[in-house]
Amino acid sequence: MGSSGSQPRYPGPLVTPDPREYGRRLRSGLSRLRREGPTSALRHGYGRLRQAYQHLKYDINPRRLTRSLDSVPIDRPLFLLGVPGGGGTILARTFYRHPQGVYASGNSSWWAGQDEIQKCRHIADLPEPLVLRSAHFFNLTPDVENHPVYGYQRSPLYAIDEFLPRYRRGAEDADPETAAALRRVLRKLVLAYAHDPDRARFVDMSHLYTIQVPYLAALLDGCDPRFVLLTRNPYVLCERAVQKDMDAMGGAGGLTREHKIRCAVEATDNSYRLALAAREHVGMLIQRYEDFVDDPEPVIRRICDFADLPFHPAQVPGPEQHFPAGSNSTGKWFPIEAGANERYLAQIQPDLVEALNCRSADLIEQLGYPLR
Repeated sequence: MGSSGSQPRYPGPLVTPDPREYGRRLRSGLSRLRREGPTSALRHGYGRLRQAYQHLKYDINPRRLTRSLDSVPIDRPLFLLGVPGGGGTILARTFYRHPQGVYASGNSSWWAGQDEIQKCRHIADLPEPLVLRSAHFFNLTPDVENHPVYGYQRSPLYAIDEFLPRYRRGAEDADPETAAALRRVLRKLVLAYAHDPDRARFVDMSHLYTIQVPYLAALLDGCDPRFVLLTRNPYVLCERAVQKDMDAMGGAGGLTREHKIRCAVEATDNSYRLALAAREHVGMLIQRYEDFVDDPEPVIRRICDFADLPFHPAQVPGPEQHFPAGSNSTGKWFPIEAGANERYLAQIQPDLVEALNCRSADLIEQLGYPLR
């Protein structure tokens, strides 16, 4: 993974936040209690319990008493591909809200919980090649080395040139044991969370799988997986990535602007090129995030048609759709954020434009975005 032999490994699994995080959470809770009153505090506590319950259901599921996992169908699983910051969360939630939808921690009744199976700690039996371990996911193991530049941070760095050989996988890498283990995970998710396990459709938006499409397709051969590549203006994606400060625990807080630009450009370029190349071997729909922002319903209908999934009106973001208590990222729904692209484009500097054009001008045009 690119670290020197002298670099120490993380001493053990990181399954809880830094101890200082507990103090921060306590202060945050007391502040909420003073600001919003006891009703809000109770609602927040209930949400945390609901979240824990949802995760517990994955392994402790009464349905397992009356039904074997082998009898659970894996029917045309839907994988939403893309890069961090590409708008995948809100698009994925439109399919988590579908009555047949199942994802990493719930269904249409619990549609904004923890998603992306690549990083869910309650899915401890996911095959290791399909797991993305990174400092801020709190899922590190001793096998994750402390990189001299990036520390324990791997997201969104998994697709940079240095790490790509470690995380990229092709159809030739698929093996029967990994295929069986992945199918077992998907069946457990369906049986744990589906309203009707026989009609359920699994949905996921793990970014790692954008550089593993042929591998995933081979592991799920016979299940007819569907892939949707969500694109967003690469200039926006790279400017957004450069602006974000990496977690200090990841060891990358001191990167220069030049280094951040290089990482952002490499990760964006590699992700999209590999996904587009996979179209030669798998069925894939290309969808622009900007079109979704402008008018979500036609985009949702288009993806439903591609996935052979009947459209449901509840999929369209609306003002009366309240988040279940304990939801994650409650800002990513309605109203859909408009104008974000313009804001980032107004801030972009010539050095980023030059670096992106130098490496990715042809890709930008292939994706249908104008060069700057």
